[in-house]
Amino acid sequence: MNSLFNYVKSQNVIFIYLILLLIFLPSFEAPKNLFVILLVFTWAFVARRDNNLGGKWRVIDTIFLFWIIFDIIIGINAVVNLDLPANGSKDIIKFILVGWAVSRLSLDKKQMIFLTVTTVIFATIPLIESYYGLANNGRRVFIELNSVGHVNHTAIYLLISYVLSSSILVLQFNKIGHTLKSTLLATTLVLAYVVVDTNSRAASGILVIFTLLLMFYAVYFYKNSKLTLATILFVLLSVILITNNPPPVVNKFIHGTDLVGDSPRSKIRSHVYYTYKTHPLLGVGFGNYVHFGHEEIKDAVIKDKGYYDASQFLPSAHPHNIYYTYLVSGGMVMFSVFIWFWLHIVQIIFRVNKQSDSDYLVLSSVGVVLTILGAGWVNTTLAHENALVSMFVLGMLISKYREI
Repeated sequence: MNSLFNYVKSQNVIFIYLILLLIFLPSFEAPKNLFVILLVFTWAFVARRDNNLGGKWRVIDTIFLFWIIFDIIIGINAVVNLDLPANGSKDIIKFILVGWAVSRLSLDKKQMIFLTVTTVIFATIPLIESYYGLANNGRRVFIELNSVGHVNHTAIYLLISYVLSSSILVLQFNKIGHTLKSTLLATTLVLAYVVVDTNSRAASGILVIFTLLLMFYAVYFYKNSKLTLATILFVLLSVILITNNPPPVVNKFIHGTDLVGDSPRSKIRSHVYYTYKTHPLLGVGFGNYVHFGHEEIKDAVIKDKGYYDASQFLPSAHPHNIYYTYLVSGGMVMFSVFIWFWLHIVQIIFRVNKQSDSDYLVLSSVGVVLTILGAGWVNTTLAHENALVSMFVLGMLISKYREI
């Protein structure tokens, strides 16, 4: 324990602020926001003082800059031309600045693992309170992390934490101590169980996909016949157990409403599409879709179809889809930046995987991409705490890319 405290004490203040941000991120709103501000402003001050921005300007920096500039323009447009608020713009600026700052930190492998394990542990510990709330006089109805909120958003945060925990456990197994192995084994199992227990189909599906990907990559990575046999047996045993005693989320997959086909979600998507058509270039502003109902899209629908049938459209608090969120909120301008960012992240993953030994970081980043873009078909995945933890992981990936 003393060595742990001594290690933390030896780090600079930016690293300490990042640790504290990751500790408070899933559970405490005010400290989280405080350490976001301290992290970004301290990094900027130190970078200016030392005349060291953490590497030369790259394409990803241009994307970050455009993302912030267009976000501000879209917020101004919402206020000036649409008479709507620009409150949603703050969230985007927050997570972009965190990702940008982390991407320009010179973190070694030990620091990255320490930060990642911190994220995992402090995503797992609050689950005790959440399950206590479920069991104690109905204080909670769903499993939720206090700051993350809604069960579906909590499922995404826990899924990303599972990705981080399992990646280090599997791909750094021979390089970490017994205490850390035991800790990560426990957090991996707990997080996997809770993700399934949230009853989120999207999160549970991505969990299965990532787990299989990680296992097959581990077989390739270690090239061990015993591990190959164990992987095959694990998959077969899992199939047998799920078939004979399926968790509730499996029944929800089978009997629940269609996530992408004909369902209330399809009516929401139709409403979102025509809301986008009313303001296609700069959108309606982030967080403002909730202000659009039937009357606001009627003219656009009639112009396109020649009639308006209200039963085909369902206004909602948000689009339930990360792609439609960026399309309707930021128009084609912000949607283009969004797509550009993720295409470039995929390119960075391939570059880092080819020219670096950071397999666990590459797999973690792949898991984040799968989570944000995969579950994003049915959920607003890149927002608030989920966006911050995602940008933390991708920021580390980009910082490794800057070394190449």
